[in-house]
Amino acid sequence: MRRVIIFIIAVLSLASGANAQERIRRFENIFQIGGGLFLESGSFNSGNNPGLALRLSYGLDVKVDENWSIMPGIGATGMLGDIRHWGWIGGDIDDYSCVDAFCDVRFHTRSEGSRIVLGLGPCFCFSKDQSTYYIDADLNDPRNHDVKFRNFGFGFRPSIFFEHGKHFKWGVEGNIGLRNMRVPYPEHNITGKTRFNNLLLVIGFGF
Repeated sequence: MRRVIIFIIAVLSLASGANAQERIRRFENIFQIGGGLFLESGSFNSGNNPGLALRLSYGLDVKVDENWSIMPGIGATGMLGDIRHWGWIGGDIDDYSCVDAFCDVRFHTRSEGSRIVLGLGPCFCFSKDQSTYYIDADLNDPRNHDVKFRNFGFGFRPSIFFEHGKHFKWGVEGNIGLRNMRVPYPEHNITGKTRFNNLLLVIGFGF
C-alpha cells in the first residue's frame, strides 16, 4: 500500500512539473530595437520625407494555442523628419519622441529552419515633448514657439518577424498613424493634417 501511495505521489509530482514547464513555455519576454524611416502623411506634409525613427520596446508574448498569441508591451520612439534639410538656414525640422503601449495579435507559422510570425494590433502613444516652431530665417515669424504636435496619438502596428533558434528574431515593423497630430492655428494659417508613420527594421531577443 505504501508503495502504491509513493508511486501515485511520484506520478503527480512529474505531472505537476510537466504542467509547470508547459506554463513557462506559454510566456516569452521579447526585447527589440529597431531603426528606419519616419514618414509624415497628410495635407500639411509639404515634402518632409524621408525622416528617421529609432525604437526600443518590450513585449510579453502569451501563447493562446500552437499558432496564436497575444503580445502586450511598452516602447519608446524617437522620430526626426526631413533629414535632407537638416541644418539648413530657415529650416524647421519636425521631431517627436514618445512612449507607447501596444497589444499585438500574432500568428505563428513554421517552416524549415525558421518560424514566421505575423502581427497586427493597436498602439497608443503619449509624449511630453513640446516641440515648437522655430523659423530662424525670420525670428519674428508669428509661428515661432507655438507647439507643433499633440501629446496623444494612436494607430495600428503591422509586423512580420523571422525567428531562428530559441532566442534570435528579426523582421519589419510598421506603425500607421490614424490621428491628426498637428495642432491647428487658424490665425497663423496652420489648419492641415499630419499623421506619423514608421517603417522599421527590427532585431529582437526572446527568453
